[in-house]
This record gives sequence, C-alpha cells and structure tokens, in this order.
Amino acid sequence: MKQTLTVNIDLDDIRYYRGIHALPDRPEQAEIFTSALPRFLDLCEEYGIKATLFVIACDLDLPQARAAIANAATRGHEIASHTVSHDYGVSLADDKTIDDELRMSKMRLSEVSGQDVCGFRGPGYNLSDRLLAGLVRAGYLYDTSIMSSPPYWMARAAIIMAMKVAGRKSASIIGRGRDFFRGDRPFAWQGAGAGLMEFPITASGPLRMPLIGTTLAGSGLAVRQMVAASARKDFVNIEFHGIDFLDRENDGLEPELLVEPALKIPLNLRMKNFRTHLDLLARDRDKPCLAALNRDSR
Repeated sequence: MKQTLTVNIDLDDIRYYRGIHALPDRPEQAEIFTSALPRFLDLCEEYGIKATLFVIACDLDLPQARAAIANAATRGHEIASHTVSHDYGVSLADDKTIDDELRMSKMRLSEVSGQDVCGFRGPGYNLSDRLLAGLVRAGYLYDTSIMSSPPYWMARAAIIMAMKVAGRKSASIIGRGRDFFRGDRPFAWQGAGAGLMEFPITASGPLRMPLIGTTLAGSGLAVRQMVAASARKDFVNIEFHGIDFLDRENDGLEPELLVEPALKIPLNLRMKNFRTHLDLLARDRDKPCLAALNRDSR
C-alpha cells in the first residue's frame, strides 16, 4: 500500500453526548452542521484531504444539516452512513431492524449528496456478525468501525459500569471487546462480512492510543509518541467527531458537557494541535476519501 492518510468525521449531534452522559435534553441548535463542520472542512482542505463524513440520516430532517451535507459533497468529500438513528444497540438488533437502519440511511444520504453511499461506521464502534451480514445485504462496500485500542474499550466499559453503579444509565453500550484487540491495517472480512473491506482507526504508541480528535487535541508526551509511531505506518486513519470543532462558550454549549475531554481545551489551542499533528501525518502521503481507497484496494 502507498503511504496513505485518510481523515473522517462522525457528525454526531450534541444530543447524543447528552445521552451518553445522562444529561438533560436541550432544544436542537444544529451547531454540528453550522459551526463544527465548516471548521473541519476548512482544515482538511488546507492539507488537500478529501474527507469522509459519517452522517446520521435522521439529522437530515434539519434544513441546516441537509444544506451542509450537500455543500460538502459538492466540495468533493465523501458522505457515508452512521445509521439512521445512532442507536448504540443496533449491532444487537434483529435482521429487520438492521436492514431498515442500513437501507434507509443509504437511501436518504444518497438523495442529499448525489453519491452512491458505500461506507459505514457503527455507533460506538460496535459490530456483530448480524450487522456485518446486514451491511453486505444492503450493498455497502466497506466498514470503518474497528478501533484497535484495548485501553479505549476498557476505559469505556469502566465508565459505563461506574455510571450504572451510580444509578445513571448511559445510552452507550460496552460492545464486543474482541474487535478492539484487532490490528489497525486494512483487511477483508470473512464469514458474515465476506465482501466488505475494513479500514480500522489507527492506534499507536506504547499505550495503543487511538488517533481520534480527543487524543489529537492534546500535545503531551504520550500524544507525541502516538503521532510519531503513526507517522511510521503505511496506512493512517484518523477519526474526528463534530464536537471536536466546537467551542463551549462561543458555540453556546452547557458547562456540563465539559465532561467531554476535548472541550476542556480551548478551540484555538485544539486547532493549533490538530495542525501540528497533521503537519507530520499528512506529509508525502496520498489523502483520499475512504471510498476512493476502497476502490484502489480491490
């Protein structure tokens, strides 16, 4: 494989973070699409990156979301599926529910983007054999749900269990642990997912830290080790979330959301750190969207 960098973003609305942390609902503001997404796309275009946007199809009910996704598509970025409802338990659902989620998402996103949607990421990085088989039935060509970071999965499981003990229910689930122990090189699924390519999110360094917005927002020793180790790999796949590009005060987010690590770092410093890491990771690499990489990998 050529030296390749792929960059993608999960456009999870703020209401999903409130669900994860058992916070009260608030009126919809669409800040992920009006504020976060433009900042992300501008950053990608600074580096000549064609990004992949994982969109929750029900958010297309928002006029701001429809306009933002259509605009991103016209700028040459890929639109991909993050299900219809972002139900963290979709990997545990029956075949009909899975088929409805995958086919409706593909249809709605294709209508707005004008693209043949072929990529998928599961909510919470959760997979199952039933979900993989559903992706094949619905005509998807690749998945990028695998995050090869055991520490991430163990930390998430500990938080969910601690919340349960405290009498607070998270919308997230612990998920299938073995998927977080896989490697981070692309591979072809066998068995239930036969026909699908997998492009795992990169994890590197002594702590197997994942290359996600939460880690790349920082600049400490562990983060620098993670980025340096990743720069030595042929394939690097970075995942951001929309919330990584929001400012708590200027974008009107409630203080309770500071439980999200990235928000504790001022946006201007986060953006500076993102650029510092991309200066290294994007150097002398192809920077396609995942759909283009999938075509070239077959």
